[in-house]
Amino acid sequence: MRDTKDKIAIVGGGIGGLTMALTLKKNNQDFKLFEKSNEFKEVGAGIGLASNALKIFDKLNIGEELRAKGHLLKRTILATKKLKILKTVPFPEEVYCIHRASIIDVISGKLDQNSYELGKEVKSIENEESVKITFNDHTVREFDTLIASDGINSTVRKSIFPEIKIRHTHQIIWRGITEFDINSDLKHTYYELFEGTLRFLFLPLNDTKIFWLAVQEKKNFNKDVSTSLKSYLIETYQNFAPIVLDMLNKTTESDILQNELADINPSYKDWFKNNTVFIGDAIHATTPNLAQGACQAIEDAYTLGLCFKNNTGNAFSEYQNIRSKKVKYIVKQSWKIGKMSMTNTSFQKKLLLLLLRFLPKKQYQKRFNRIINIEYLNTLEHIPSGNN
Repeated sequence: MRDTKDKIAIVGGGIGGLTMALTLKKNNQDFKLFEKSNEFKEVGAGIGLASNALKIFDKLNIGEELRAKGHLLKRTILATKKLKILKTVPFPEEVYCIHRASIIDVISGKLDQNSYELGKEVKSIENEESVKITFNDHTVREFDTLIASDGINSTVRKSIFPEIKIRHTHQIIWRGITEFDINSDLKHTYYELFEGTLRFLFLPLNDTKIFWLAVQEKKNFNKDVSTSLKSYLIETYQNFAPIVLDMLNKTTESDILQNELADINPSYKDWFKNNTVFIGDAIHATTPNLAQGACQAIEDAYTLGLCFKNNTGNAFSEYQNIRSKKVKYIVKQSWKIGKMSMTNTSFQKKLLLLLLRFLPKKQYQKRFNRIINIEYLNTLEHIPSGNN
């Protein structure tokens, strides 16, 4: 079966792909989004939305709706496993913790039903004068442009840039959400606890739930097949502060997600080829140490949308030139933080704790300000459409 040719296809209905769709809708551009699942959904985990993403969502008229569904964070507390505070760093601008599914629900609810198709998994791509997409249901669609937003395991990227490989940290991460008493110590605060080859992070998702993350070096992960994941985590983190064990005990086994941390080394050359362009994790996946994976996909989508709208020449290369330097900085910094946070000797542990305690707050805030800066959008937004 072959359908008629359309203008822009978006593959992937996650946060980046949906933001791309909403941006194109705002700019009155024709598109069709394809999502392989039979519904827009995200697994049960929280996400950090910093001011860079929130300001873009304000431009898309959904910022306040998302803020209402999230929890405002005002500070980061870095601490030892026993919750001895090493440093408190205020956020210079707003940061919210919100459930990924809430973002998906809000954005997808703003799209016209005829602008997307569900249950459409990509089988293969032909990327020449136009882009021909063959789906697993044997349908074929042809487009002028393909925007790939299908995640770190991107089928489109594997077809077009097979040389780009996923880079593994050799660290395991677990995520969970549980009902919890959000007292005054927890409210508006993101905690990160360090102990050798273990880390534990937690922050309020709303007024009644906590979102936690646990990280361990993969080589130390030795769960017996007969042991439940919850029991393994309780045993592994038994020497941490009582609040950590309380969170683990209150979390339902089925609500614990396990993944290996990975990214894409940003040393490759291009984000596009012929008529296909990539956004988000599909081309610059990052580890979560700076909580910027989704935020950068949101920046990608809005920036690319402006480049299309302005029609100033080659939208793809303009988009990459604008975005690549910032993205490479974030991917490299996040990788570095993840590696430094795991200490294998007592000397490394002491050195890390000293660094956390005595590194000036202004250094943390300087990095944060660089990450959330989206002033580059001001120039793009003031270029007359069709200017050559």
